[in-house]
Amino acid sequence: MPKEKLTDRFVATVKADKQVDYFDTLEPGLTLRVSPSRKTWSLAYTRPGSRLRTRFTIAEYSEEYGLAKARKRARELKAGIDEGKDPQAVKQAAAAAAASALTMRELVEDYITRHVKDLRSADEVSRRLRRNILNETHGLGAVLVPNLHRRDIVKAIDAVEDRGAKTEASRCFEDIRAVVRWAVGRGVLDRDVTLGMKAPQRNNARDRVLNADEIKGVILSLPAAGLRPGVDDVVRLLFETACRVSEIAGLHTREIDLKAELIRLPAERVKNGLAHNVPLTAPAVAILKRLMVDKKDSYLFPTGEDLPACRRDRQRIEQGTERHRGRETTAGARRHYPGRGLDGARYSQDLGDHRQRARRCAACHCRCAQPPVGELKRDVRPLCAKRLHG
Repeated sequence: MPKEKLTDRFVATVKADKQVDYFDTLEPGLTLRVSPSRKTWSLAYTRPGSRLRTRFTIAEYSEEYGLAKARKRARELKAGIDEGKDPQAVKQAAAAAAASALTMRELVEDYITRHVKDLRSADEVSRRLRRNILNETHGLGAVLVPNLHRRDIVKAIDAVEDRGAKTEASRCFEDIRAVVRWAVGRGVLDRDVTLGMKAPQRNNARDRVLNADEIKGVILSLPAAGLRPGVDDVVRLLFETACRVSEIAGLHTREIDLKAELIRLPAERVKNGLAHNVPLTAPAVAILKRLMVDKKDSYLFPTGEDLPACRRDRQRIEQGTERHRGRETTAGARRHYPGRGLDGARYSQDLGDHRQRARRCAACHCRCAQPPVGELKRDVRPLCAKRLHG
C-alpha cells in the first residue's frame, strides 16, 4: 500500500481505476481510500486488548470534510484507543442507543416512507396506520420500539374493535404485523412480537344492495345533482356496464368499438390482468356516441389538470390498478336481477370475476345447462337495460 505525505491538492486531484489506499505519513493510521466512484477517510488501528488490525471509516471525502478535519478526527480516535475505547464498539453502542430512543410513531412513519409508498394500496394502508395505530388514545405511537409488547398491540386493536369496525381491526392487525416484521428484517427489532397472535375476526360479508327502485332513483337524480362535468355519464355507464370506476373513468376512444357494441379493455387496465370485452346495452351505446362526437384518439372524460371525473382512480389508470370499492355498489345492486331469470353464476361470469367463475361455473352448467359464457354476456345486458329503464 502506498504511503504519501497527503496534501489538499493531492487529495482533491488523485484518481484511481481501482481501489487504492494512501497512508498519510504525517498522521500514522490515517488512510485515504480512493475508488473510481468516491474517496473516503478511514483509520487503520489495532483493537484494544487484541492484536487484531482493523479499519474504521471516518467519513467520505468532500470539500467540507477535507484533510485537516480528517487528521483532527484521526487524532481524537487514537486518543480514545489509547484509553481502551474501540471506535467500532463506540459506534455500535451509539446506534443501539438511537434505536432504543425510536418510538413506534417514528417507526411507522419510516415504514410508510420507505415501504408503503410503492404499494398499490399505499393510500389505504397509510390512512389505517395513522388513524388507528398512531391514535393518541391508546398510546401505541409513544411506545419505545425495544419496549413494544403484545399488550400494546392488543390495546390498539381493541380500540378499533370498540368502534364496531371488526374488519378494520383485522386489517390494522395485519398492518402492525407487517411493520414489526419489516423492522425485524432491518435489524431495528430483535424479534417478532406478533408471532403467535391471531387477527380479530372480521365482519360477515355485507349483503346490502340497492334495489331496482333505488337504482332508478339514482339515475333520475343525476341531472339535478350538481356533479362535475362527466361524472353523471360515468355513473350511468357504471350501471350499464358493471365495470370498475377506473375502467370507465379512464376510457379511451381506441377502447370503444361501437360497431361491435363492445368496450375492449386491455390487460393493463383490468384488475385481474386479463383483457376483457364488455358488451354494451343500447343506452350505453347512445351515451358513448354522444361523448365521442368531438373526441378523436383521446380520453373520453376530463383528465390531467381538468378536474378528472374520478381523481383517485385516474391516478392509477396508467398502472392498471384501482380501488375495488367503487364497483361494489354497482355490481352489488345488479345482483338483484336474478329475480328476472339471471342467477348469481351468470353475473359472476358477466362481470369478469374469474375466481367466482372457477368455483361455480362448472356446477351451474351441470345443474342448469346454461349456455356458454360468451352467450351469457350478450343475454345479460339487454335484460339489465330493460330493468333499469323499463
